Amino acid sequence: MPNKTIYVSDDDLSLFERAQELAGANLSSAIVRALRRFIELEEARQHGLDEITVLVGTANIHKQKRFMGTRLARWIQKRAKGKGIEILNVYRTAGKRFALHTRTMPDWKEEFGDPDQAGDPRNWGIGNGILQKILSWGYDWEMFMESGDYSLEVFDTLEELKTHIPADLFKVVIQVMDGPEIEDLDI
Repeated sequence: MPNKTIYVSDDDLSLFERAQELAGANLSSAIVRALRRFIELEEARQHGLDEITVLVGTANIHKQKRFMGTRLARWIQKRAKGKGIEILNVYRTAGKRFALHTRTMPDWKEEFGDPDQAGDPRNWGIGNGILQKILSWGYDWEMFMESGDYSLEVFDTLEELKTHIPADLFKVVIQVMDGPEIEDLDI
């Protein structure tokens, strides 16, 4: 088996020691795993892709899913069935497939009062408004921001994706795909 010598600066020695602790006695396997991950990310970035992490799940029980891709479009609309809104994100994946991430949120206006009445402390302020409701439920802000249902669907072709998104969003996706992946600006 060939040997490679790696010279480590005194400043980075503690980093290598910690990696060896975490990897067990085999520092080489930790270095190889790190290099594989580095190469994967850098090659993807060179092709205009990003590492994308999305939530998937319902009722505040969410898991994270990660993939390489690029976002083509984001769309916000009222829910077709029921009250609330949907936020749709369409991605082109590294595998040349199409990922649709959907976040469905309740109708906050119905839940918390009319935001058009923002000056009325009963709707937003300390009275019986949104802040009091959030605090009384024990919500932390991050959890409140992540509330809703999330789904991720992957489609092999644009035609398969087309039947799962609004026609206007599909037009946006087509326009984005017809344009250059990256437009270089001379500014």
